[in-house]
Amino acid sequence: MSKYQITLTPVDKFFFGGDMTFKVQSQDNSFNEQFSSYIIQSSMYPQQTSLLGMLRFLILRNNKDAFKDGQIIDKDKAKALIGGRSFTVNEGDHGENQFGLIMGLSHVRLLRKGGEGNAAYLEFAPLFGELDFTKASIGTYNMKDMCIPGLTDKEYKAKEGISVKLTDGKNSYDFKQGEDPQKEGVFIEDRRIGIDRNIKTGKVEDSALFKQISYRFNNKHASYCFVFDAEVDDSLNLEEYRGQLVSIGGDNSQFVIGISKNDDSKGSIVSMNNAICLLSPTFLTRAEAQTAKFAITRLMPFRFLKSEMDKVKSYHILSGNLTRSNRYELYAPGSVFYFENEEQKQKFISAIESKKEFRQIGYNEYK
Repeated sequence: MSKYQITLTPVDKFFFGGDMTFKVQSQDNSFNEQFSSYIIQSSMYPQQTSLLGMLRFLILRNNKDAFKDGQIIDKDKAKALIGGRSFTVNEGDHGENQFGLIMGLSHVRLLRKGGEGNAAYLEFAPLFGELDFTKASIGTYNMKDMCIPGLTDKEYKAKEGISVKLTDGKNSYDFKQGEDPQKEGVFIEDRRIGIDRNIKTGKVEDSALFKQISYRFNNKHASYCFVFDAEVDDSLNLEEYRGQLVSIGGDNSQFVIGISKNDDSKGSIVSMNNAICLLSPTFLTRAEAQTAKFAITRLMPFRFLKSEMDKVKSYHILSGNLTRSNRYELYAPGSVFYFENEEQKQKFISAIESKKEFRQIGYNEYK
């Protein structure tokens, strides 16, 4: 296998969608209000399945024997290149999927290049904020005292909310640029207001209104891009695709792709002996998560588009050949799980690593 570092530099603002849309219409033309809203906000990061789909399409469109004019012309060659189907949750054994020449992806993070050319990889900071690990404290849960291994006696107030930040291992960064110009936020909101589409009907009308919130990188003090690693078969030279434009997300946000071989792009995060910190969204059952004695965490929804090579010719999102998956809940990156002993921690690690199809595309990564 060959390992590549892949960077994605946005051409303009970007929008990564989720469950909520302005217009959710079924094949029989009925309108679904459950997943419709007049305010739609982008996720700040692309979903791992979107990165996989982008890479599969990039490989496909650069192989004219299998793909031409937006159509698959040789399914056998296409399957050999990118596999016979998109990401699938294998509920039975959670075994890996087959994506042809693509072996696997790492989780996505940010690459920050400072004014002096210094580069740093930004991960989600652990959700406990400023707490240290120097000694144990006693907390109360369900009217009983319990030990929270590794926390200091500094009080943790859950009702005050969880501070979500990014870190390079030394410095922390806010996600969004706020009112304080002294604090650097990585993302800037790009608000699009007054578009004439009616939320009830999905039709264009003069009196209709909605708001769409996209994002840009705040490149005032440093330049940012998304970065992840890909492992592929040695027969594939991804560097040939460097500099091409790729599209990600429902709005086809465009990025310039950078590709370099054998770069060590692992991020940096604080070291913890008695806890597990999630570096990416992670799929666990509720029972598996409860192996931990205590956790500071939050949940995030996960759905994805499914396609099968034998049923699809066009890769256009509106082709009618794609279906939506069931809705799953993942534990968010930055979540911290504490354990009473080494046995509990190893049991938790085994549960994380058993979800091989999730780890294959960059989910279920931890430290």
